[in-house]
Amino acid sequence: MGTMKNEELEHIKYVWEGISTGVARTHHYKTLMITFYNEKNKTGYKPTTNCGSCLGSIYTWWKKLAEENGLVKKPKAKKSVRKNT
Repeated sequence: MGTMKNEELEHIKYVWEGISTGVARTHHYKTLMITFYNEKNKTGYKPTTNCGSCLGSIYTWWKKLAEENGLVKKPKAKKSVRKNT
């Protein structure tokens, strides 16, 4: 996704705070999420879309972006523990 400018990083942090649970806190965050996605990926999603598949794809991209910028820690893999029975 390339190098991000400081302003973009601040914007990413701000938006991620509002969408990190997978549900936008307000319509404002949802609009920012979609608009920024459209700018970076040259897509044309409407900021008012309620398409679950579309929003899921956009959220997945945002989550990856947040992980790349240190806003989310990837969960550690669970160790498989064998019980002797």
